[in-house]
Amino acid sequence: MTLTLLCGLGSALAQAGLNGIPDAAECAALVAPVSRPLPPALVKAVQATTVAYNLQNERLFRPLTKRPPTAEELGEIERLSQETSAYLGRLLAAYGWPADPALRGSFVGLLGDGRLQYCAGQAALAAATSPDGRTVAASLIDRGLNRLDLRQRYGTLYTFRGGRAVPLPIEDETNVEARRAELELPPLAKTLAQAQANLPARTPPPGLKRPVTVNLVCQPFTTKAVLNMPLTGAQLDRLDDEAGHLVEQDQASRLGQSGARDLRVVDAESTAWLQTTLRQFGWPSTNRADAELAFNAWLLAQHADAKTALQACILDLIVQQKSTQSEDRNFAYLTDRVRLAQNLPQLYGTQVQYDSVWRKASPRMLEDPAHVNELRVSLSV
Repeated sequence: MTLTLLCGLGSALAQAGLNGIPDAAECAALVAPVSRPLPPALVKAVQATTVAYNLQNERLFRPLTKRPPTAEELGEIERLSQETSAYLGRLLAAYGWPADPALRGSFVGLLGDGRLQYCAGQAALAAATSPDGRTVAASLIDRGLNRLDLRQRYGTLYTFRGGRAVPLPIEDETNVEARRAELELPPLAKTLAQAQANLPARTPPPGLKRPVTVNLVCQPFTTKAVLNMPLTGAQLDRLDDEAGHLVEQDQASRLGQSGARDLRVVDAESTAWLQTTLRQFGWPSTNRADAELAFNAWLLAQHADAKTALQACILDLIVQQKSTQSEDRNFAYLTDRVRLAQNLPQLYGTQVQYDSVWRKASPRMLEDPAHVNELRVSLSV
């Protein structure tokens, strides 16, 4: 889910990206270049272990099909991913890319470490003898690059924006079709069209629980009629598409991706979009839109520091409209952002400062350090 990936705003992913793409020597250390068959007893043990890991993943992700994860769930997902990757990593280092198709399928679904994904993909590509095998390899390589905060190579990863399948950023995009053709992958447009055709119809949002009022802080930006009108499917598709594109370039610029645009220009475009959206459509909360659009709009607001009055208005609208744990967390982050802009101490400790010498992060000024964790827990921060 896109939401969870963006929420970290660049800690682990940005750090991974600093190290670049694993070279041949690193890949040879991570995945044995020559594959060896696993002993039969070990095959049975690995099968049982991967089944257990898959069941744990299913248990964790089943509740998240219709809502974003809580902070505790994110932590549990990350811990399981690290444990699984460490286990599979030991096997790959010792035995290489498995020849057993069933084991390959388990490895593909469970690998979560970006460097391991990339190197396993290279090994899978070297061993592939069919288009299906090369498709799996290309997917692993792209997932690894994406996990390392780098652009994908073959266009196997995509998201949905405004009812359309849109590929995640691709390196050297003009030559992606040639790279796909080398692996006998279908044209990218065909793959995206098939994915789009299988996209289920948009579920209508539940609607506001109570009327939204235009408080003084929002009067320069929107109206009561706009804030309370239902949004049509076409309007939501448009907003989804626009917000998704803006978040994509926001993250590319903040994480220093190659070819990213100037951050000041990106933030100015995002802020202008927020102002236009409030004026024409109101705030796209989860109960008026969907969870992903609500998150993306909040993320853009979080970075609209050049327009603190706009941030204060959006904070007021989130207070009135929030209906999910994700929106509770967004409220905490934006509250602290707005308070610091007003030279007030933050309540939830979401805004931190970094000591580059000691490599430590610490919260900027706090209103009540003794009780900050209680406040954080109350909003699932």
